[in-house]
Amino acid sequence: MTGPTPNTVLPAAPPGRVRRRRLTGSQSLCEIALAGALVIFTAPILWMILLTFQTDRAIISMSWEFQFTVQNILAILSPDEPFRTQTLNSIAIVAGTVILCGIASTLAGYSLSRLRMNRWLKYLVAGSCAILPLLPPMALVPGFYVTLIQTGLLGSLTGLILLNTILNLPFATLLMKIGFDEIPPALQEAASIDGASDLRTFTTIMLPLVAPSLITTSLITAIMTWNEFLMGLTMTSGGTTSPLSVGIASLVQPYEVRWGQLAAIGSLAVVPIMIISLVASKRIIAGMTRGAVK
Repeated sequence: MTGPTPNTVLPAAPPGRVRRRRLTGSQSLCEIALAGALVIFTAPILWMILLTFQTDRAIISMSWEFQFTVQNILAILSPDEPFRTQTLNSIAIVAGTVILCGIASTLAGYSLSRLRMNRWLKYLVAGSCAILPLLPPMALVPGFYVTLIQTGLLGSLTGLILLNTILNLPFATLLMKIGFDEIPPALQEAASIDGASDLRTFTTIMLPLVAPSLITTSLITAIMTWNEFLMGLTMTSGGTTSPLSVGIASLVQPYEVRWGQLAAIGSLAVVPIMIISLVASKRIIAGMTRGAVK
């Protein structure tokens, strides 16, 4: 029977196995914490969807009886209610804001990243884009209100599109600037050597390469615009002129709360945007962290 000689070197254990054993406890704790967070965040939404198919009597009663009904959905889709028009208003506001904000933020981000300008001017614009989103929107309401009155846009979808564009443009500009910063300058220099103008370089080279950042910016802008409430409340007269977020609040009256319809319209507003967020979550995270590591 032969054994290992004194000079024989036994193979060491793979480092991956040792690392897995050491991290098993911490991984378990992380998984438990994530599962708990998932339950905390999803339970209210699932509960709201469940209340959509119950009557108001069953909702406010303490017997926990489930009375399945679709009357809440039929009520909010009724032609007598303004919710269908408000949903279309929200879709139009989101579409208009995404288009305007996408065009303006792309041009602004390209200017800050690639065009030659005074360094102090560039720092001033970039700093303003970082500070403006920190201002409370309520402080901007009086100025916006007077401006819309003077321009005749108060209570119109055009006015809400412009306001949402102004509110989302600073943050969108920073995201687009980061996207343009990721493009190697050698590409722009090569196009300039070949005789391409700045416009052609922007449209044929820079814009296709920055498309992922533009998609991320558009998704974030769409989510923020869809959830916006303050401007829709203060700049419209309610009813068919307001977005869906304002229509949800109208169901809470001083002497009556239509719980079933409130849950139904809440599900209509929340579920689509949640699906979009889940589908595009990787792209949103990638766009938010772009440029963090060089």
